[in-house]
Amino acid sequence: MLRRVRVLGIKGTPKQLRVTKLNVISKNDLFIIANTDSREKLSLTNYERVPGFERKSKSKKYLRYLIWLALANTAYANARHFGLPTTWAPHLVGNSVALLLPEIYGFIDEWLGEQLRADQASSWAALQLGLEQLVRDNPDYIDYVAPAALAYIVSHPRFNIYRGEWGELNLMGFGLDSIPHSLTAYTFANLVHDTIDRVAANSRPEMAIWPWITWLNQHKILVSGAVLALLTAGYELSEYLIHKAELKARDNDLSQINMMWSIKDTVFDVISNGLGWALSAWLQRR
Repeated sequence: MLRRVRVLGIKGTPKQLRVTKLNVISKNDLFIIANTDSREKLSLTNYERVPGFERKSKSKKYLRYLIWLALANTAYANARHFGLPTTWAPHLVGNSVALLLPEIYGFIDEWLGEQLRADQASSWAALQLGLEQLVRDNPDYIDYVAPAALAYIVSHPRFNIYRGEWGELNLMGFGLDSIPHSLTAYTFANLVHDTIDRVAANSRPEMAIWPWITWLNQHKILVSGAVLALLTAGYELSEYLIHKAELKARDNDLSQINMMWSIKDTVFDVISNGLGWALSAWLQRR
């Protein structure tokens, strides 16, 4: 039976951790995963924390909160400057959910409690372990979501890289906005790869999810590319629709709208996303 062992701040070999009563231990990982056929309660004794891990965990959590405050400030500034909710509202909501997902997931996990963990051999057990390890208990989760939030933060009216003098800067057609686009695509591809890795590591052959997650794990670079392509298409379409709606609301006055869009920008946004994905794929294969 797959049993969950929640261990925070642990890294090293079983010998270093002095772990007992576990059949299988994942080495050199932030989390300990145990598979056992025994119904006996699993226990960890005298484990040692990584020096500085707790400080790192707290600092990264506070950094997430600071980024969220900057995000909220940018949304507020854009709301006051342009008076249109069509751009700031979806960016604020989407990025808030992403930045605060560890707390949101932790709340849901505590609220539902054992109802979701009744069958430890279910596919849900593997999915839940993966989410816990990748999102809730992972201080480095911020690395996945910060670039997307920062991409919106730099649209602040006082330092907007998408319009004005900064928006006109480019190198071979790539503007300053190509940087956040590429970084966001890169970290999103990493998130897809790592999610598949985590769920696959927590799955067993008797689980219904096993054949699916095995296939995904074997083709995760292709999967991340496909997911990123779909999200890019949806995002660029939404930018176009918001751009048109804001122009209509402001009598086609470009200076009075928040969302800037052009075919050229769309082409280079797609290329930038592709470059970010390609870098992630290349590093994944190394």
